[in-house]
Formats: sequence, C-alpha cells, structure tokens
Amino acid sequence: MGMLLKGQSGLSIVELLVALAIGLVLTAGIFQVFVGSTASYSLNEDLSRLQENGRFAMYVLRREVRGAGYLGCLQDIGSLTNTLNTPNDFVYDYGNAVFGLEANGTTWASDTGTVDPTAAGSANMALTNPVTGSDILVVRGIDPDLSIGLTDSMPDSSADLKMTAGLAGILDTGGGDILLITDCEAAAVFETTGYTDSNGNTTHNTGVLLPGNATKDLGHPFGTGAQIFFPQTVTYYIRNNDSGQPSLYRKVNQGNVEELVEGVENMQVLYGEDSDGDRTADSYETADSVSDWADVVSVRIGLLMRSNDEVFRGPLDTNLYDVDSDGVAEFNPVDDRRMRMVIGGTMGLRNRLR
Repeated sequence: MGMLLKGQSGLSIVELLVALAIGLVLTAGIFQVFVGSTASYSLNEDLSRLQENGRFAMYVLRREVRGAGYLGCLQDIGSLTNTLNTPNDFVYDYGNAVFGLEANGTTWASDTGTVDPTAAGSANMALTNPVTGSDILVVRGIDPDLSIGLTDSMPDSSADLKMTAGLAGILDTGGGDILLITDCEAAAVFETTGYTDSNGNTTHNTGVLLPGNATKDLGHPFGTGAQIFFPQTVTYYIRNNDSGQPSLYRKVNQGNVEELVEGVENMQVLYGEDSDGDRTADSYETADSVSDWADVVSVRIGLLMRSNDEVFRGPLDTNLYDVDSDGVAEFNPVDDRRMRMVIGGTMGLRNRLR
C-alpha cells in the first residue's frame, strides 16, 4: 500500500510556547540594551552640561574680579575724586573695587551688619528673589566695550570736557550719564548735564539731575588723551529662573537682571585681605568679617553646580558639600538624584596688586 505524505499544517502548543519564550527573551534583551544606552547617554549629557556651565560661570566671574577697580593707568586709589552728591551710595561707591554679603540662614550681612538685598533705591542692591543661603558678590569696574577720548585739555579742573563728537547714540545729549575720566595722575567720577553732538562739548554742572554733582571741580585738569569710561557696579547672585532652576544672575547698576548660567545651586565667597601692605592676602574672610574693603586683594569663589534633571535610577544624593573650600562640608542640598559638583577658584584683583 502506498503512504500518503502530508505537509505540516500548524504548530503544536509546545512549539508555540517555545517560540514565544525565545521571542520574549530577545525582546527583553533588546529593551535592556535600549534602556542602558538611553540612561548612559542622558548621564553623559548631564555631566557634560554640568561641567560646561561650571566652566563658563567661573570664566565670567574670574574675568570680572580680575578687572575690578580699573582706573586706567592710575594706580593710587587715593587719587580718585567722586563729585556725585551721594558718592557712598551702593551703585556709586566706586572706591571699593569689590563688596559682598554673607548668607546667614535666611538673612545676609556685610561688615556693617544685617543688610536687606531686596531694598530698592540707589543706596541698595534692589535684588529680586535672591536664594537664601547663597552669598552675594559685587564687582565695580568699567564697561569694557565703551571708551571715549578727551580731544582737548581742560584749562582748569572745573572746565567743560571736550570729548569725541558724534556720540549722541551713546551719550545722552540732555545729560544724566555717569562717567569716569582717568589718566596716570588722577581719576574722577561725575555726572554729565549736557552733551553737544556736533563738537563733543560736555558739561558737568551742579544741582541739575539726580544724583547730581556736588561740585564741578574734578580735582585735576585732565589733558588730551585722557580716557573716559562708563563705570558700573555689577551684582552676582543666585535666584530661581522661570523654570524653577537655580541660576547665576547678574545685575548691572540699577538695570534689569540677566540670567547667566543655569544650574548654579549655591555660591560662597571669601575675600583675601592684605593686612600688612605687601599686596598679598594674609587671610580669607567672609563678607561680614572684612575689616576694610580697600584691603581686599583677592577673592575666592566656590560654586555648587547641579544637573537640571534627576539621574534615572541614580543614587540618592545625601552628601554635604564644602563649597567655600574652608575644609568644612556644611552645605546640605535637598536629597534628590541630581548630579552635583563643586567648582571654584581664587583670583587676584589686578588693579590692587600693582
């Protein structure tokens, strides 16, 4: 008898279960590889951004601190004349190259006592929502992008200034600009009361504008070639941005704040004081312990950087951080799974070390 051969018409239940098991194993393996690759990519990206933000923040702060107190080729701060009616107001106190507030819990203090950094007016910082527990740094210098030349010598120290003409887009013809004029013998801070665009004649009379000049006498008759700058007071502090992330902010004079770097959770600042006049820091003090701001020759800054997002399946960060490099780990951030790192440096005030 002949045999009838039939082709396979299906799978047995055992074969189907084996195939499904093999498929699940392969799918699980592929999923594990995908999850691992995604987590590794996210980790590396957050770490790179953390390091990049930290480097940029320190670059900005280092550049600003090194240029603090610039008075052109003049080296003697005692030769600076401030003709303004309120020369000691926070915004106009250009005799002090650096200043700061030390964070003490929910308050801040300087060498004179507790200070409210949110208080308004030219005598105050007028900051918005500074993060408690983080120090505030103030650097006074010049706008490095603007420089004006004196075209004619002053016949006396109270005469009008003959400056470069055609600067109506930079100088206000109605006055109100705070300027610094400097040469190798002296420097003076004053407020303009008028600028003639056609010939550059600039007046600095008294009793016209606010804060106004207390005197027309600049203390020195500046000659041709003297440099004229826009002095500025720049405040650096930490606040939360619109996304709720702590960031390093900058405020120039009484202008609007500007966000510089995201992910800066805390800033601690120490000031190097030269107590014996050898232009070398003998001790590093907090802002509320500085004896004389004129003796500060260097600044030590520490920043605690953090990633914006928590690390997937990362360990819980319960560490304490030594942000100010004093050998004591005292800053305790919220226990979460973000990456953190401390970056810092010490920089000298070049214009106080000459």
